[in-house]
Amino acid sequence: MTTTSIGSSDRTTGLPGWYRPILIWRVLVALMMAAGLIGVLLRRGIVLDGPLRWSLAVTLLMFLGGSLVAVIDTVRQRHLGRVTAFFIDFLLAVVFSFIAFNRMGMFTGLDAVGEAFNGNVAWIGIVVLGWFISGFTERGGTVNESLRNIARYTMAAGVAVLLLAMGLLPGLIEFGRRLFVADVIPIAILAAAAVLAARTMWSDSAARMFSTTAAEGETMDGLLFVAPNMLGFLAFMAGPLFVSLFISFTEWDGLTDARFIGFQNYIDLFSDDLFLRSLRNIVVFGAVAIPLAVLPAMLLAHLLNSKLPGMKFFRAVYFLPSIAGVVGVTLIWKQLFNSTVGFINYGILKVTDLFNSVFGSGFAAGEPQWISDDSIALISVIILFVWQQIGFNTVLFLAGMQGINPTLYEAADIDGAGPWKKFQKITVPMLKPTTVFVVATTTILALQLFNEPFILQSPSPPSGPGNSTLTPVVYLYQNAFQEFQIGYASAVAWALFILIFGVTLLYFRRSGDDGVLSS
Repeated sequence: MTTTSIGSSDRTTGLPGWYRPILIWRVLVALMMAAGLIGVLLRRGIVLDGPLRWSLAVTLLMFLGGSLVAVIDTVRQRHLGRVTAFFIDFLLAVVFSFIAFNRMGMFTGLDAVGEAFNGNVAWIGIVVLGWFISGFTERGGTVNESLRNIARYTMAAGVAVLLLAMGLLPGLIEFGRRLFVADVIPIAILAAAAVLAARTMWSDSAARMFSTTAAEGETMDGLLFVAPNMLGFLAFMAGPLFVSLFISFTEWDGLTDARFIGFQNYIDLFSDDLFLRSLRNIVVFGAVAIPLAVLPAMLLAHLLNSKLPGMKFFRAVYFLPSIAGVVGVTLIWKQLFNSTVGFINYGILKVTDLFNSVFGSGFAAGEPQWISDDSIALISVIILFVWQQIGFNTVLFLAGMQGINPTLYEAADIDGAGPWKKFQKITVPMLKPTTVFVVATTTILALQLFNEPFILQSPSPPSGPGNSTLTPVVYLYQNAFQEFQIGYASAVAWALFILIFGVTLLYFRRSGDDGVLSS
């Protein structure tokens, strides 16, 4: 079958039958977006208030802009019109289907579907049997078509039996009953129209009409494959992120209408003693915890990289804190830090008694109030953080060391270099890309510190005695979920984001082309 591209001289003739309905649909979509935007702005039939309302308005505005581009480029028969129209229809199909299923109450029945599947999972054995038979369809380079058909029919029969056992027929009847309801039918029709329009724009006929090249077609294929992940990112990451950015410019308690106040929240941060104290705490914490979590990890990795027996066992042991649950680990350390029955103070007592007995001195064992003393509460958090992080950093350094060319060490041995010289002149310079990554990730984790002080200080406030363990994330939590100052808490979150982004950018701006720190 041969095809000819549509040239500029015959764009008004020989159009496929779906072109005019698609063009009408494009105009209707643009009108729906415009009507929805006006309704949100004028509060006509929209029950949302505050940031949610404005977020919906921005979303509709973006859809309206895309719809206008799709209309114009569809008329001009440009590839951009095809791509824009396809993805708008794809998103509309998802949105309308979700709304329709929600109104039908289909999501509340997912648990019942799961239970029905678990109760009839044995019928999958028929499908497995068909798959097993398909393994014998090709022998000696020839295909046994009869056996292949038997395998296909067996697998199809297994799926059919499984669905029937799960209640397919009653489920279809119930689905139809819920579908043909007055408030569901219009949404279902819009969803079906969007699906049909997206399928049409995906067809080969549309590709020929819009003069889509092979490279452009492959790009569309790639975008479609990543679309589910992108939808999840937009719905659960990017969407809430931009909503929080808008909220940071408002005064909002999460219940009443938000009041736009511009940059006032950010201005107030610079005069907020508690926020400044949280920044000071996190700077002190990072200055102590980051080197303690990085430098010993490098030395420990160097030791584990040796050929001594039992090193694999110790690698696993050092890595265990990284995979252990942070809540359980913190609770264990909370017990260790207990000033009266904790093992740390008990160890201090025993070491003091041993020292006194050996040297005949009369030192009294101290009993530090690890969690309740404002002078050492932050040190307790540092100890816990370093203990958790050092094992993970050790594994990263170990991986970097094992990637170093062994011929460098062989040449150093020939030159008579000792272990320290080889570590100093070969290992450390060659580990610079790994060091940048380890320092950057450890810094980000340190700036996001929350779980450790929150659990250690529980049931007391996570800010600790005299706000000694107050961190920006802890302060964010207190403003958002205790004081209900959602707007101010969002400003704290974005200030912390700017700080983390700036520090990370500084690390990588100081890196060379190969990702190592420059001098």
